[in-house]
Amino acid sequence: MSNIYDTAYELEKSLREVDVFKSLAVAYNEMTADGEASSLFKEFRDIQVNLQQKQMTGGEITEEDITNAQAIAEKASTNTIIQKMMEKEQQLSKMMEEINGIITKPLQELYSSLDK
Repeated sequence: MSNIYDTAYELEKSLREVDVFKSLAVAYNEMTADGEASSLFKEFRDIQVNLQQKQMTGGEITEEDITNAQAIAEKASTNTIIQKMMEKEQQLSKMMEEINGIITKPLQELYSSLDK
């Protein structure tokens, strides 16, 4: 039997070669090459990370935090370069969810025995 970590590294290499990842990389490079889109995306990401950190640490998420997040998300969603990149990211995310389902199938099968 092969080393499971070797298999994981092979999966990582394969991920870099799929069209969906390559498309995301192209869209990301286009976004970073555009000053306005890059700045807007960084602001959007910073707000997301800040909210996630507050949520994970039990910090208070204020109404102002929510308003700021909604405003920057709306602004980012109207930028066609960011919009294109996020569409590619969603496609990759969907593929990774499917792969995760395959990887975790043994656990799902194991724990589903409780339902019998």
